[in-house]
Amino acid sequence: MTNILVINLGSTSSKIGFYQDENCVSMETIHHDLNISQKPLLDQESYRIDSIKSFIKEKTPGMQSIDAIACRGGLLKPIVGGTYTVNSKMYEDLRSFKYGVHASNLSGIIGYKLGEILNIPVFIVDPVVVDELIDIARITGIKDIKRRSVFHALNQKAVARQYAKSIQKPYNKVNVIVVHMGGGITVGAHLQGKVVDVNEGLYGEGPMSPERAGTIPNDMLYQFGVERGYSPEALQHFISKKAGLVNLCSTNNMKQLVNEYSVNKTTRLILDAMIYQIAKTIGERAVIFKGDIDQILLTGGIAHSQLITDKIQEYVEWIAPVSVYPGELEMEALANQVYEAVNLREEVKIYS
Repeated sequence: MTNILVINLGSTSSKIGFYQDENCVSMETIHHDLNISQKPLLDQESYRIDSIKSFIKEKTPGMQSIDAIACRGGLLKPIVGGTYTVNSKMYEDLRSFKYGVHASNLSGIIGYKLGEILNIPVFIVDPVVVDELIDIARITGIKDIKRRSVFHALNQKAVARQYAKSIQKPYNKVNVIVVHMGGGITVGAHLQGKVVDVNEGLYGEGPMSPERAGTIPNDMLYQFGVERGYSPEALQHFISKKAGLVNLCSTNNMKQLVNEYSVNKTTRLILDAMIYQIAKTIGERAVIFKGDIDQILLTGGIAHSQLITDKIQEYVEWIAPVSVYPGELEMEALANQVYEAVNLREEVKIYS
């Protein structure tokens, strides 16, 4: 039997699981208040490690029982999808935030440290930097700027595979638009097993989200930063952590905002705007398929809200049928892929 610890750290929560082979024995989701999630990431490290150790103590046979660790992948250089060993090179790139700042980096950072202590292998699966974009999706109107692929690759691919399985087709034989709605929102065009276009969901384009600004008119964003004396790093932090619903509503608590929808006109307007922006982005992805779309899949934590999913569906169901996969399949995908890797049924790639 293979005991696998799964570490999936996001911007607003820590998800920790213990699996025996492919079966979940215990799982916990810790939701973090703004006083934690708004801290610089390395300042959150000790708090998150303590949370993981408490989970291990309370919900598993103990540290020494763990055979492997599966981590959500962070911001790295663009790489093909798959399962990777967390080696010293990856650890250094994650900890230096060389390729960007995101809470998912902490998964590999903390996993690597625990792996060294326990002398066990540590892996990531389908990190957020999986890059399968077609060439025309990269081009912008500035020669020196190319669009990047940074999105919820792990859950998007897991949900797309589950949908394909439900209609008894392989993932590489379906065309779907997958919308992951969490602290960030990404909308991916999955064309026969490849995510050929997706918004850069951390600093870049697409709909606003609970914490992120999304697409902003270029001149207004530039002027906004200049007027406030922001450095590039400070502006990046603002648009990825302190914008979106946090900026407009002073909270990223979706349950609270949905409850206010019918009684607070301002909240209703802002949520309607986010829904509208999500639907517009789905429309952008639709052109890629030239009408040949099997399904639109709504997933992520926000997909638990029927209010929001119903309103998105009203905008886009003329494009393709809509299915809802509330929450995410990231934990299962991490555990399953690492189980396959540990038992030599899945190729393990080396980050270099």
